[in-house]
Amino acid sequence: MRVTILGCGASSGTPSIEAGWGRCDSNEPKNRRLRPSILVQSAATSILVDTSPDLRQQLLNANVKSLDGVVFTHAHADHLHGIDDLRGINRLMNANISAYGDAATFTAIRQRFDYILEPLSQGAQFYYKPTLTEHRIVNGETFHIGPIAVTCFEQNHGYGHTLGFRFDNFAYSTDLMALPDEAFDLLVGVKTWVIGAFTDHKHPTHASVDQALEWIDRVKPERAVLTHMSPRLDYRTLRSSLPDNVLPAYDGMVLDIP
Repeated sequence: MRVTILGCGASSGTPSIEAGWGRCDSNEPKNRRLRPSILVQSAATSILVDTSPDLRQQLLNANVKSLDGVVFTHAHADHLHGIDDLRGINRLMNANISAYGDAATFTAIRQRFDYILEPLSQGAQFYYKPTLTEHRIVNGETFHIGPIAVTCFEQNHGYGHTLGFRFDNFAYSTDLMALPDEAFDLLVGVKTWVIGAFTDHKHPTHASVDQALEWIDRVKPERAVLTHMSPRLDYRTLRSSLPDNVLPAYDGMVLDIP
């Protein structure tokens, strides 16, 4: 299995409109961050996690031509509002795309993008709009996209919750400030964990770097990668301060998962 980090920035991206480059060195290409999304692939299966507002550029960068499924962590704008760009994939595949998320996420999609979950008009000759097939999932459920088994687990996001996902030996956790014991139980044995670390200080809705490192020490993956980083976190500064088995993400980063 192979995982590509399509975007490792926070909701504002880096540089951001309000903070610019922040503490990040503008001369370091790995500090230029699109909004958060990843691509999980096996030999015959491609799964997109979240549809960030930068999705068009991300799909072009990764040369994505088809998807077997889209999995949503939650419905915040930085994880959802590029959903319209899936129309191009619909057209290339000439098919609907299966989408997986919890009830709250699909309620939000129906409120903001109701047309996406509706079928094409009878007799339509082409995909004139993005079209997803809804699959609701619940905390702790394991489902399959092609041959890939995916297990979801609930995460505390401060004023709400998100879903983390485990794909065999790989797990993805973003937008969280706490994890229940049940989630840690589902993470036992994971080899590579990509986890959100928003900033270098305590935050009401996101883990800090120190908090993420405490969780990594508890789960003990062979490798961990920090994502969803704000402009306060410079790539090289962070890289030099992390344990050997923990890396900061960068856009386009490819992780081979045994």
